[in-house]
Amino acid sequence: MRLAPLLFAIAACSRADGEPLPHGPIVVELFTSQGCSSCPPADRLLNQLARDSTDDHPVAPLSFHVDYWDDLGWPDPFAKPAWTERQRQYARALGDRSVYTPQLVVAGTKGMVGSNALAVAAAIGAASRPALLSTKSVWSTSQLEVTVTAPADADVFVAVWEDGTKTKVTRGENAGETLVHDRVVRHLERVAMAGKKGTSTIKLDPSWRATGAVAFAQRTDRTIVSSAFLRR
Repeated sequence: MRLAPLLFAIAACSRADGEPLPHGPIVVELFTSQGCSSCPPADRLLNQLARDSTDDHPVAPLSFHVDYWDDLGWPDPFAKPAWTERQRQYARALGDRSVYTPQLVVAGTKGMVGSNALAVAAAIGAASRPALLSTKSVWSTSQLEVTVTAPADADVFVAVWEDGTKTKVTRGENAGETLVHDRVVRHLERVAMAGKKGTSTIKLDPSWRATGAVAFAQRTDRTIVSSAFLRR
């Protein structure tokens, strides 16, 4: 199912004079694992969200591969304990009793089964649009330098992703499948604390292909209040 017709029906936010308000992309986070047989449909849905994002209706999908499936037959090469901890933080904030895959979190405020296209589209459509975060970024082949001033009530993070990854899975629940992932988070870093200006230089692994990045300001209650793509 293509999400574009549902996502792009969102009305543009406007000033009193009718001019569109500048806004950043809605951050959408998928917690997934190559060791989970229920995850490939959610991965494909996230890939579609990345393709359907436009300047008028921007969405920033991010794929966080968790590690709690790794001892069940297939260690996910993109999994990190830090991504599992991030999901646990959401579980506490959202009142969930446990973590699961695939889970998708929209704007830091609403979680759902990541393969439920209708629920995902509805949550994105209902989400408050984040303000546009003012950032300065400089890309090179080996690093990304980011400078940003955080809002008074939110820390600013930068997520660097890789597109177009392919993995041939030989064991576990997805044995025999070749899995394709976009927006795989390879690095997440806090660049500025609330109310402060910060600069960070993020090293880029030369093995990462088709990299991109998004900066977002997130409050302690996990709400994402502003964001911006870091364009090359």
